[in-house]
Amino acid sequence: MKAGVFHASQDANSWLDPKVQKDEPIPVFKSLLQLFSENLTALSILFALLAGGFALWLYLRKRRVALFEESTEPEIDPYEEALGHIRELQDRRPQPQPKPFVFRLSEILRVYVEKLFKVPAMELTGEEFIREIMSHSFFRNRYEDLLREFVNRGDRVKYSEETPDQDEMKLLLDSALHFVKDTHQKLRDEQLAKGSVPQE
Repeated sequence: MKAGVFHASQDANSWLDPKVQKDEPIPVFKSLLQLFSENLTALSILFALLAGGFALWLYLRKRRVALFEESTEPEIDPYEEALGHIRELQDRRPQPQPKPFVFRLSEILRVYVEKLFKVPAMELTGEEFIREIMSHSFFRNRYEDLLREFVNRGDRVKYSEETPDQDEMKLLLDSALHFVKDTHQKLRDEQLAKGSVPQE
């Protein structure tokens, strides 16, 4: 009987191992490092999404600002623009060589016509340019001789081996200036007659 009690007490002692039964609190919270390492993939995806969203927001914001600036930029009057470019060419010192001078003058005139009358002037040869603008209602029975002479003289300077004198250059410049000023005045007169422009 005593032997049985002894064995039972021995078994009880082995069950109540002090190491096992030691009163230690169970950790409720994990360390930040542990949480980070366990959720590394999810955090990486979240970071990538946030970075992508921020980049998209910056792009859209920049685009909106650019569009706003573009839409609020005042439109330059083709007449004022052409006059300004002709005066700049006239006042340039030293004066450009004849070929670059005539190329630039022709470009100014063509851009003026293209912007004002919606004619694809920059893409046309001299002869095509004349035919195209003569088909426009505004140019019927107007400026054909002046423009034909301007184009022919300009082509001679641009494509000939001869070096034109200053008088030739001045004549081309005066023709371009007259064309720009006169078309502007005639357009204005037409608009005044229709009552679409207030008289100064």
